[in-house]
Amino acid sequence: MSNKGPSQPIKTELSRDLGLYSALAIGVGTMIAAGIFTLSGLAIRNVGSAAILSFLLAALVSILTALTYCEFVSIYPRSGEGYLYARKTFTPPLAYLVGWALFLGYTASCAFYIASLSTYFVEFVYHTPYQSAVGIVVLIILTMLNIKGTKESGGFQVVVTVAKVLLLLWFIAGGLSYVDMDEIIEKFSTDPVAIVSTSALVFITFFGFSAIAASAGEIRKPLHNIPKAIFWSVGVVTVLYTLVVIVTIAAGLSEYTEAAMGAAAKQFLGGVGGMVIVGGAIFSMISASNASIMAGSRVALSMSDLGHLPRELGSINQTTRTPIMSLLIVGGTIALFSMSLPLEDLAHFADTVLLIALIFVNAALIVHRKKYPKQRRPFKVPFVPWLPGIAIIANSYLLLQIMAHPLPVIMALVCLLLGMLGFLTWKGAQPVDVVLPGEASMTVLETFSPPKNDKRPHIMVPLANPRSIPALIRIAVQVAKEQGGILILLRVTAVPEQMPLSFNVSNDDDRAILDLGQKEVEKYGMEANALLKVSHNAARAILETARERNCGLIVLGWKGFSSSRDKIMGQVVDTVVTYAQCDLMLVKLSRQSPVIKDILLPTAGGEHARAAEMYAATLVKAAGGTLSICRVDDGGRKSKEVTEDGIHQAQKRIKEFNGLDTGREILAESSIAKGILNASKNYDTIVIGATRTSIYQQILFGSIPENVARSSDKNIIMIKHHHPVKALIGRVLGE
Repeated sequence: MSNKGPSQPIKTELSRDLGLYSALAIGVGTMIAAGIFTLSGLAIRNVGSAAILSFLLAALVSILTALTYCEFVSIYPRSGEGYLYARKTFTPPLAYLVGWALFLGYTASCAFYIASLSTYFVEFVYHTPYQSAVGIVVLIILTMLNIKGTKESGGFQVVVTVAKVLLLLWFIAGGLSYVDMDEIIEKFSTDPVAIVSTSALVFITFFGFSAIAASAGEIRKPLHNIPKAIFWSVGVVTVLYTLVVIVTIAAGLSEYTEAAMGAAAKQFLGGVGGMVIVGGAIFSMISASNASIMAGSRVALSMSDLGHLPRELGSINQTTRTPIMSLLIVGGTIALFSMSLPLEDLAHFADTVLLIALIFVNAALIVHRKKYPKQRRPFKVPFVPWLPGIAIIANSYLLLQIMAHPLPVIMALVCLLLGMLGFLTWKGAQPVDVVLPGEASMTVLETFSPPKNDKRPHIMVPLANPRSIPALIRIAVQVAKEQGGILILLRVTAVPEQMPLSFNVSNDDDRAILDLGQKEVEKYGMEANALLKVSHNAARAILETARERNCGLIVLGWKGFSSSRDKIMGQVVDTVVTYAQCDLMLVKLSRQSPVIKDILLPTAGGEHARAAEMYAATLVKAAGGTLSICRVDDGGRKSKEVTEDGIHQAQKRIKEFNGLDTGREILAESSIAKGILNASKNYDTIVIGATRTSIYQQILFGSIPENVARSSDKNIIMIKHHHPVKALIGRVLGE
């Protein structure tokens, strides 16, 4: 039967509409916001004029991490910032944790800005019993603006940022004449713990540098513009913060709260001037919120593109060229946070998750240097691993200071934990073939389909090389007869990703190979469900078919090695080995004699080896051949006892399985692979189980089977047994 699938959609990418000034505006706009207008008063309340030192310390810590960001963005100039760098360095769960922490950090930071905006509006503009309403309205407008387009939101960011810098300069100029340095010195706290703790509180104000990197996919000349924008923005903001703290202290207020700067502005500039500064504060919070919404949605977009969030969240609208779904989710999360926590707790919550993320990002640079020593790095951080190591220590110390505020810290840790549990649950429930790139394969021919309630075991044979088809089918038939199963023959026509599947509905060569497979099956008095599929990814088509037909075993031809150092067994085989949710039998056929009759079975008693025992016994009994079990003895007394017992247990299991009597070989060799090769001279086939249950496909079969397969001219059959729990862990934790 034949059917046609939809055309392959063209992936829409983000547009690079932002230049240096827009990038600088994103950084400065994020930093000059609630952090200075709200946290400056709280910082002065805590440590007096030593708040200057707290801000400088936070700036220094941020600069150390900014260096790491600059190196990474020179390698990966795409949206996603810290998450993207972790994804390129760490295992998936750890990379996901960084991305999730950044997502929480951006949304909580934006919630802090939105809540601060509401506080200023109610305090200085108009009192309303619904304090959060103003902020929510602004949040909706900003979300819609970001949905409309990056160019529009970026232009808005530049205008508002310039305006609020000018207003800050006006405020500073108005208060400089009131500054009394003796008073500044008098109010300088000498409590180092309080100063560092306050630095941890205000750290959120400097995190804007990462918002620049988060939008790297939309910035023109990212290698040139992003480092400049990062360092310029941190430098400009640090100077402004220092002057603002000095001037606010000069106001001599009776109390310093989150509205202290507004009160100081009224005192210096009069009622009208004070209201202008208040308006500037509100607009600052709006621009910071806008930048955070943009950055948070780009992190979510990157996580979606790289498989750590549902792909639907990363879809980019072809008209607006913005990730609408990501923006809506970011907006909803911000609204939830802004109505859930008071201002100071919001700041501590955001600082907690952001500092955790930055610790891992700095660690990623150290690991990345060791993992990819030859990687070209246009911007290179000096003194690695010392500088990122110092950044890790500094971020960790700031994080420890936040522990004095248990409620936001506990909430942050709970949110991180819930995110990880959600990720593990989602990945565990996700069909394995869905995680692979491309659209679903299309069936263009099917001879017959077994009933859905058919309980017989299904054994699938993907057909590729015509020379190997007779031997592969003979193996599959022998297993199917032993298990009372049914055969599935699959031929996949691979087409380029840019070509719609409907453009290629297979060719005569594919049909001829499928016909050859069916004729081989008929020789044994059986019939097979033969399928011809078109796919952008042959491995995905194999996995899809295995899932759809509930296969218990895949018999897959293999040449024994891969010519690429990045692929252990070949691209298709590597992928199937990693994701298959059934037993796998990889078959390398001998050029001299592909007949499988007399088998040598090395075994160490693991789950893969035990599966290999059963399959080897089936093949030998069907062929009327011989089966010998072998193990290695290093010469020690204890080793000899273990070896003898291991062989005895394997013989017992096989005898109970199908009544087959087996021989035994004890290999007295220091090299297991060499011993197997020497012992195999009297056999035509070596059947060996995977030697490891590692989550990484690179060492899934271990070095022993790979060395045997590379060096032997015998038939090699490698068995990987499917264990549902271990496979789930491997899928979630492995690449």
